[in-house]
Amino acid sequence: MNILTFTTRFGQDASVRYTPNGKAITTVRCPVEAGWGENKHTSWVTAVIFGERGEKLAPHILKAGKATISGEFKAREYESNGETRMSLEVLVREIELQGEPRQSGSPQGYEPANTGSGQQSAPADDLDDPDDLPF
Repeated sequence: MNILTFTTRFGQDASVRYTPNGKAITTVRCPVEAGWGENKHTSWVTAVIFGERGEKLAPHILKAGKATISGEFKAREYESNGETRMSLEVLVREIELQGEPRQSGSPQGYEPANTGSGQQSAPADDLDDPDDLPF
């Protein structure tokens, strides 16, 4: 099995839709950066959370909110306007929301939450950019 773990800021608020059986499917688009300098690029991954857990988390998954996500990585092909396209997805096993979202107008008091292994870690420092490192 392949597992992808990454830290990201959500590219949008989470959306919840339902299967004909009434099962919730929560999705959110996440940018994932790789490389350095001129070779740095961003890929967009759709995080997918099934069931009640996704429904409960959806109000807390807000644009620009930070999280660490871990789950099964999957590339899905689909057809759009006669072209074959690729969608990158991660079927979420663990998600840890971190700190306050940066979007203005978001609810205050956004608390870190952990829905994975039961351990809650301290919020990560905002040293995502290698140019901001103090050494």
